[in-house]
Amino acid sequence: MKKYIIHYIASISMITVLLGTSLNSYAQDKKQEFSIAVGGPFSFLQYNTPGEIVNGNGFNAGLRYAYYLSETISINLGVEYQTYRSTSKFGAINGQYNAVDDENESFQFRYKGTNFREDQKLGYVNIPIGIQFETPGTTQLYLAAGAKVGFATTGTYETTMSNLTTSGYYPQYNVELFSPAFAGFASTNNFKTAKQDLTTEVAYSATFETGLKQSLGDRNSVYIGLYLDYGLNNIYDKASDKNLVQYNAEQPVQLDYNTVLSSSYANDVRLVSYGLKLRFAFR
Repeated sequence: MKKYIIHYIASISMITVLLGTSLNSYAQDKKQEFSIAVGGPFSFLQYNTPGEIVNGNGFNAGLRYAYYLSETISINLGVEYQTYRSTSKFGAINGQYNAVDDENESFQFRYKGTNFREDQKLGYVNIPIGIQFETPGTTQLYLAAGAKVGFATTGTYETTMSNLTTSGYYPQYNVELFSPAFAGFASTNNFKTAKQDLTTEVAYSATFETGLKQSLGDRNSVYIGLYLDYGLNNIYDKASDKNLVQYNAEQPVQLDYNTVLSSSYANDVRLVSYGLKLRFAFR
């Protein structure tokens, strides 16, 4: 996460310098346009899963600089903040694997849960670059396309279950223990974890936008349009699948709970955002 923060801070600094330089020379060059944009509301994580995904809402807000190559064509560069949210649901989950307890006894740790739900939230700083075409006139049609690179700034997940039951099967004694709780074996109703960090990778997306541009005098204009940002790469890197409930031999009473994204229940995680985009621009 630290390297991503350094990367996007460097990117923001570079763009700030470019925007500042552009604004300083703005009075001498009407080929430049500076705009403030907001968009939403559909913004979520998309991935393959045997369970159900509930797509969440998010928003984006940012700054954009455009340089006009002609009256109708411009190149664009900007910076924006974007949030994403998704919920993963399963009627039931279960798992089992070999482990060693705090008394150095080998056993099989087992878990099963009902009405599993995981809420995932991400925040990204995106750097978009693209090209825009617009028709002449005071009321114009516009079409923009390009790409953006995004750096994760925040990420959390939170898990709930109607019931979570953990147990330990000891084949050497042919017995399955459902207690004591201090050994990591228990049945818990209305189970809920604390918010935990969700670390994701740099995101690359294709972006499209189209709509109307209305001039407000000689220098100002307002845009209203539809946009789509579609992720081009998997943002969750995992070397191997993890168990959703992880036994901890050092502190058996305190189990670890991994995100669905790290398990066999999910793969190929991408970012998707679409909806309405509003921009106010001045030249």
